[in-house]
Amino acid sequence: AGSVNATAGGNVSLTNGLGVSLPANGIINAATKAAYSGTVNVAAHFLDPTSNDIITTMPGDLRGVDENNQIKLLTSFGMAAVELTGAGGELLQLAENKQATLTFPIPASLNSKAPATIPLWYFDEANGLWKQEGTATKTGNTYIGTVSHFSFWNCDIPAEYVEFSCVVTDTSGRPLQNV
Repeated sequence: AGSVNATAGGNVSLTNGLGVSLPANGIINAATKAAYSGTVNVAAHFLDPTSNDIITTMPGDLRGVDENNQIKLLTSFGMAAVELTGAGGELLQLAENKQATLTFPIPASLNSKAPATIPLWYFDEANGLWKQEGTATKTGNTYIGTVSHFSFWNCDIPAEYVEFSCVVTDTSGRPLQNV
């Protein structure tokens, strides 16, 4: 999507409205945790929750763990995948106590339903669920929020999640197939 000088920080924007703003002196080598001062290559992709292929292009299944450690069902208003790499291809990340700003475009068909603030969720690869961390604020037809690390980020409204399992039987109590 673009590149930024790690020392100066800067912005990368995609034509679809996704934006990534990196802080000055806020990037580290993800493996060594050493400060990084070179060119930061920003790979970014917006995942439109209204697209027909969203379920095959996003990670997980729109279940998340909220701040109270409760599983929730999520309704997305936009997702972003962001990865930072250095000049040598090394994986980079935000330094501790540094934040970056993400700007998510809100799809036109969702804009009228979009709340003024919305929880932010990142995809936790260890447990395969989205995890709530922070909020984003609606500004025009975008959500703007700050993040402490990069991975997949998602603007979602949580709802109660109910896991339901049952066996359907006939009047004699025998399980019925394919009902």
